[in-house]
Amino acid sequence: MPASTPSYVKNIIRRSLREIVDPSPSKEAERTIWEYFNSECAYCGKKLRKEHREGHIDHLVPDDTNQLCNRVLSCADCNGDEKRDKPWKEFLAQKCSSEQIEAERKSKILQWQSTHEAPVLGKGVLSKIESLANDVAARYDEILEQARRLRNKK
Repeated sequence: MPASTPSYVKNIIRRSLREIVDPSPSKEAERTIWEYFNSECAYCGKKLRKEHREGHIDHLVPDDTNQLCNRVLSCADCNGDEKRDKPWKEFLAQKCSSEQIEAERKSKILQWQSTHEAPVLGKGVLSKIESLANDVAARYDEILEQARRLRNKK
């Protein structure tokens, strides 16, 4: 676990609040993702071993919903180091050695999306949660400042 720095704690607060309205996939849903993608990275096709924790459940669109339609199986390189915030279709094109492979992988992802449509969250729910998280973070910053002043009074 990373050090409990103020920014790490605020990130955990944001994630935990978002989980209430937009939960991450369950373990059963993760198994379904692994099965659908045949234990292969949706982008590069690398074979992944679940028992070695090689796969990531990646967001197709970063900072978007956690629903299954926005999640695919990815290797660590594609998810962590290479894709970042690139649009997934653009990234997929970079990862494929031929147009045929790109078309096959894109079709598989689009089929996944179409069979796992996201339930519609109420209008503005995610932005409201973000606003609440910002309120908590601001209060946390105030308390941090009080703690720093106490430390300096030693």
